[in-house]
Amino acid sequence: ATMIAAGKPEIMGMTGVAICIPPIGMGIATFIAKHKFNAEEREAGKAALAMGTIGITEGAIPFAAGDPLRVLPSIMIGSAVGAVIAALGGATNMAPHGGLIVLPVVGEATFYILGIVVGSIVTALLVTFLKKPVEQE
Repeated sequence: ATMIAAGKPEIMGMTGVAICIPPIGMGIATFIAKHKFNAEEREAGKAALAMGTIGITEGAIPFAAGDPLRVLPSIMIGSAVGAVIAALGGATNMAPHGGLIVLPVVGEATFYILGIVVGSIVTALLVTFLKKPVEQE
């Protein structure tokens, strides 16, 4: 909110993108690499996808807590990639929140959405590459 009030909505544009990438990326990963997640994690992936679209980063916490050495770098890199795309495209966000739910107040929405999509895919691919397969139930 401070960045918006200070006339810096582009900072919130990058932040709004980065906020939702971890849960969306982890959700995608549970679908594309089912063999690397147990049944509980695959179920959490569905919730994470939904949470990410409304800007709730906490959907990624179970994954980060369960495998921090592989998940944290993946979500950090994916979020950085998404934020850079938003910045290069001049995306702005007039809400102190992130995710797709704020699209009505986003400027340069194409780059905002592109940042979310690319960053989420980067996260999903990295974590899929880094994680080891798990014993399936």
